[in-house]
Amino acid sequence: MKEKLWIFIAKFVAVSLILFAFWYWKGQYLYISILDNSLYFFFYTLLGVNSDFSFPKDIFNNLIPFVALMVITRGMKFKTKISKLGWGLLILILEHIILSKVIYLLYPEPGMESKWYEKVSVPLYLFSETLPFLLWILFAQKQVVDLFMPRKVATK
Repeated sequence: MKEKLWIFIAKFVAVSLILFAFWYWKGQYLYISILDNSLYFFFYTLLGVNSDFSFPKDIFNNLIPFVALMVITRGMKFKTKISKLGWGLLILILEHIILSKVIYLLYPEPGMESKWYEKVSVPLYLFSETLPFLLWILFAQKQVVDLFMPRKVATK
């Protein structure tokens, strides 16, 4: 089991580094641009609501571990894996929108203190960083159990 776990960890680190390099190079700016334009289109064009949306790019790094975990997880059919990856990314994108709006609304004006900002933002950030691992456990339950608690083969 230890060898299997170490191989999994090595794959996770390798794939995460590759994804991070792409993310740092172009991905985060492309992602924020698409998110900004999509939300502007949705709220302004379709609903007629003029709202200021700005996304801090440093809170979106949780896409990397989720994609890396789903890519290296073995024992899933390709279509199933793509489907679960898509649903997980959709959940993460919705979480990004909600988190960034909550943080934007809670953030105090310069020179002002906000008791709520510190009390609410830290748990939100922690949840955001934990969410990809929770989604992976949810979407790959059987594979996670097999990885961390392999079944004992009954000997005859």
